[in-house]
Amino acid sequence: MKVETWEHVTRLRKWLDSDAAPTSVEDARLLRVLKISEELGEVAEALHGALGANPRKGASHGWGDVASELADVIVTAGVALDTVSGDGAAVMGHQLQSRTVDETTAAGDIRLLQVLAISGGMGAVATAVYGALGTGPRGEAVEVTHTWGDVEARLGELILTAAAALDDLTGDAWKTVDERLRFLVERVAA
Repeated sequence: MKVETWEHVTRLRKWLDSDAAPTSVEDARLLRVLKISEELGEVAEALHGALGANPRKGASHGWGDVASELADVIVTAGVALDTVSGDGAAVMGHQLQSRTVDETTAAGDIRLLQVLAISGGMGAVATAVYGALGTGPRGEAVEVTHTWGDVEARLGELILTAAAALDDLTGDAWKTVDERLRFLVERVAA
C-alpha cells in the first residue's frame, strides 16, 4: 500500500475521532471493527446481485459494485486498524513483509470462496477483540486470551484477504482502494 493510502486512512480516522458522537476509546475501537461487518454485508448483497442469485431482485448489481464494496471493506478495515494500532501503515508494512506474492494474489475466479474467506477473517477479528477485552459475547467477564496486537494482526490479514478478492476483480486492488479513499476524503473535506 502506498504512503498516500495511509495518509487518507489516517485523515478519515481523525475525522471520525473529531466529528463522530463522543465515545470511549474502547467503544470507538469496537464500533470501527463492527463497521467492517456492515461493509462485508454490502459485499454479500452486491455479490448476490451480480450473480442474479435472488429471484425477487434479479441482476441488481454488477461486478463493479462488488469491487466498490470490497474497496469499502478494505478502507473500513484500514480505519479500524489505524484506530486500534495508532499506526496502521506500520502494521500493514509488517504484514506485507512477512508474505510472499503468491499469498497476497488471488488464484483464479474464486469470488464466492474469497468472500467467505473475508467473512472468516472477520470472525477471527471478533474473536481477538473479545479476547483482548476479556469480555464474552454476552458481556460476561472472561479470561483475557488476546492482545490488541493480535487484533491488529487479524485486521491486517483481513485487509490482505479482501485485497486479493478485489485484485481478482479489478486487476489492481490498491488503485481501486486509492480511488475510493480519494472520493471519501473529498466528501469529508466538503
